[in-house]
Order: sequence, then structure tokens, then C-alpha cells
Amino acid sequence: MTDLHPPANGTKIAAPSLAPTLAPTLAPTLAPGVAPTMGPTVSERERVVDLLQLRFADDRLTLDDFEQRVALAYRAKTAAELETLVADLTPTTIAGTVPEHGRVAAIFSSNERSGAMSVPRELEIVATFGNVELDLSDATFGEGLTEIHVSALLGNVAVTLPLGMHVECSGESLFGTFDCKAAAIAGYPADADRVVRITGHSKFASVEIGAQPSRSMRLAHDSPRRLS
Repeated sequence: MTDLHPPANGTKIAAPSLAPTLAPTLAPTLAPGVAPTMGPTVSERERVVDLLQLRFADDRLTLDDFEQRVALAYRAKTAAELETLVADLTPTTIAGTVPEHGRVAAIFSSNERSGAMSVPRELEIVATFGNVELDLSDATFGEGLTEIHVSALLGNVAVTLPLGMHVECSGESLFGTFDCKAAAIAGYPADADRVVRITGHSKFASVEIGAQPSRSMRLAHDSPRRLS
């Protein structure tokens, strides 16, 4: 039995430490000239999870595979580990499926299109006393350059591109607007293999170029995430 009485000579006894004794941790030694590897950023992880959600919504992943990959995305220690989780899920373009030329027009009328479609490499949009609404967020673009020329006279043109598409926009307006809001979207990387160049003019008319996620991506975001 431990004696709890102090010694007669008044000497103080130090209280026993309850903290565990830890061995010193040695920092890893890097070879000369080798920079330390930085882990993936939060935005990089979220972009991978967004793509996984998109492919799950497209039925390209089972629920178990989706949950496993999402869990691995949040545990990944390098950007290379993140890339391996979506390497087999990146979109591909089949040669020959994208037409060379196309035209969408509305003259004293309205023309609205959306959904899955192939965007021609050269697309002309004409609105004369009319309205054109073209939602290309679910469309397929060929690799390289896609050119869209817009001509609006006393009408309205609204074009929606996929979020993250690299866009070059140059238009002129006379007593109207030619507004491009798709050139830079914070948090989403630009698609380096596909470029959309938009030119044209707006006379007494309105032209608006925007961007948003695809419909399947939006549906995936509306669904709550479930991790195992």
C-alpha cells in the first residue's frame, strides 16, 4: 500500500506524470535537390468527387464503387493518387462524330435547344427579330478549336457552355449587349484540349454567353453524399 503521508523532514515529492512517454519522431530526410511532395488541395479533391458524382449519375459506377472511390479521394496523399481514381472515367471524343459546320437560326420566331448533341466545329447562330436559347452544357465538343459566330439583330441569343470549358470571347454591340461570363470560372480547371472561340455582333439585341455544370452533374449535386 502506497504511503500518502509526507516525509517528516518536509521534503516535497513531485507528482507522478500521467502523460505517456513518447519516443522522439524523426523527420524524413529528403535527398538533396528533391522538394517535399505537397498533398492535394481541397478544391482538387472536390473536383474529383464532382466527376465521380457525374459518372455515378451516368450509371458508369456502381454505388459500392462510387463510395469506395470517394473515400479514397479524401484519403489520397498526392495528386497522382487522385488522378488514378478517375483515369478510366474521363470523357472521350470519338473521331468523326463532330460535324464540321452547323447553323441555328430564329427569324421572327424562337429556337430553343438543349440536351445531348454534337457541336459542329464551326457553328453559326442567327437571331433576327427572334430568340435563340442554346444549352450546350450536356453537348459533346471535338478536341481542338470550336468556333461559334453569333449574329443578333433586334433579337436575343443565350448560349450556355459546360462549366470549365476554355472560352475565348470577342464580340461587338451597337445599342445592345454582348456579354460573356464563361471565360473564367473560379474553382474549376479549364479543359486544355478543347477551346471555344465566340465572335459576332449584337445590333439592338442581347447576346449572353454563360456556363453551368451539365444536367447530370446538377442532379448528382442535388443528391446527398453517402460515404461508407
